[in-house]
Amino acid sequence: MILNEPTPELSPAEVYQAAHEAAVVVDLSARGLIELKGRSRLDLIDRMSTQAVKELAEWQGAATVLTTDIGRIIDRVVLYASDDRVLMLTGEGHADALVKYLRRNIFYNDDLRVTWLGGLLLLGVYGPRAGEMLAEVGLETEALPLHHWRVSSIPIINAQLAPIDPGGGLPRAQKIEAFELFCMIFRADPIAGDGYYLLIEPKNAAQLLTLLSISGFTPIDEETYDYLRIEAGRPRFGRELTLDYIPLEAGLWDDVSFSKGCYTGQEIIARMESRGKLAKRLTRLRPASPVAAGAEIVANGRPGGTITSAADGPAGPVALGYVKTAVLDEGLELKVGNVALTIV
Repeated sequence: MILNEPTPELSPAEVYQAAHEAAVVVDLSARGLIELKGRSRLDLIDRMSTQAVKELAEWQGAATVLTTDIGRIIDRVVLYASDDRVLMLTGEGHADALVKYLRRNIFYNDDLRVTWLGGLLLLGVYGPRAGEMLAEVGLETEALPLHHWRVSSIPIINAQLAPIDPGGGLPRAQKIEAFELFCMIFRADPIAGDGYYLLIEPKNAAQLLTLLSISGFTPIDEETYDYLRIEAGRPRFGRELTLDYIPLEAGLWDDVSFSKGCYTGQEIIARMESRGKLAKRLTRLRPASPVAAGAEIVANGRPGGTITSAADGPAGPVALGYVKTAVLDEGLELKVGNVALTIV
């Protein structure tokens, strides 16, 4: 395929439509990537996080939550296993701190090296046709389960054309460069229907972004991505994923194993699961008008929770917040100031 210029800018409504009818692409390189090598690479994460990951095989992956000794969220990370290493995808701007945290927890008899991999480009691809459209450009996604991954390549022909001959005739290629663009593909938590991560070296970024653009993927910025994330109810590091909450309150039940051995924070999390009662729950909300993150949620005049993320966009205001379970069970009217909140 010959690379060309990206498509022109679209209105916010057109971008939103593309996200829900086709596919969009966003730069997520602010998220960190950590490499773990050595025989103890999965043992360490298994004893420090909520999911059972010791038996992850090559090409498999899993989301798990690093927690404190009282079960509070340090970060929700995603692991990708190969035959000789594990890649860990972290929250935004959190890789350096997590590398130090992991190294502090290495035992004297562990065989493990922990390294922060900087300088790579991570793209998020979302939308109901994301997998289909990636396959059309040569990045195969068929039968790729959630959090599993593979390596794919695309043959690229980059042609620089000579100026058009005024006398007529087709333009001639002055310089033709052919190469294979290698890309790691990860199945990600869906937003607007489906989701994938693409990981490549920065030197290939322009080629891949141009290829995706001319193939119908709509580029979006951080603000648009956050709107779609909130609309989909996806928690984010530093917003919903903080030391103020435990994984079950954040709705991360699928990231927690209740049958594996001990891990940091297990006692608290297991106790809350056995009681079947959480103090608060992460909740998708539709405000009647825009609200701000950090605002207090009021239920019948008394404190009911906190807004953790909020945005306004083509489909109206959206928000995420932790709401007290008692308030949710009673079905009380929720407000931020005078703004009514509808539970989605």
